[in-house]
Amino acid sequence: MTQQLLIPLLITGTGAAMLLYGLFKRSQALSFRSTPCTPVRSLAKEERQFITGVAHSPVPITAPVSKKACVFYLEKVERNEASTSSRGRSRTRWTEVSSTAYGAFFVKDGSGSALVLPSARSLDLNKPEVTESDEVLPGMALEGAVRKAEQYIAEGENVTVLGTPRTLPELMNYVRQDGQVTLPSDLIAELLKLEKENAVLPCFFAYGAEKVSDLSYTDYLAGTESSAAMLLQLGAILAVVGGAALLYALRVF
Repeated sequence: MTQQLLIPLLITGTGAAMLLYGLFKRSQALSFRSTPCTPVRSLAKEERQFITGVAHSPVPITAPVSKKACVFYLEKVERNEASTSSRGRSRTRWTEVSSTAYGAFFVKDGSGSALVLPSARSLDLNKPEVTESDEVLPGMALEGAVRKAEQYIAEGENVTVLGTPRTLPELMNYVRQDGQVTLPSDLIAELLKLEKENAVLPCFFAYGAEKVSDLSYTDYLAGTESSAAMLLQLGAILAVVGGAALLYALRVF
């Protein structure tokens, strides 16, 4: 395959991929629009719904990289690994080695509180990721270097959660059985106390917590729709430009 064909094919392929992802995001946005946003006190059992409110935890924690006070963080360990491009050029890139989700928080909306236990899979945060080496220019880190990165949710921050609420006893059984769940000991003690008191507390966790965002409900939906529109627009432009360049390269014009 000649260089004249390779570049147009790459542009066209990139545009097609963006179009497909844009269609997925648009479908997701339409699904979000049809899913109710429910006050905590009115949550329906075993039904998929949104809640939105303010994040709160009686046990504040500290994010490992930024050292900011927060209610939840996802810590990632990344290694700078070498790879070879299609042209045979050596380069390095940061690759995730491991991740640890730590913490849980209450979502308060004025009608009540629900407990949310996010995971790496469920996070859909608007804030950029914070890394230990933000001051290092791209490509300057040594091969094999290791760094930490984080995402976090702060106390008092607007949050939106999509999922299916379950009961506090179900959450506690999940925490006891899943060795990968990490919570502050004081928060576990608080939850054990609530469990002993037979507290009625909607809980979003595991696959019952599909999306956890650091935006209000309105902003989260608007952002999803905007992202879909941008992907579709850019994808269409790249597909047209790449297709035209490919036709020109094939001397079809």
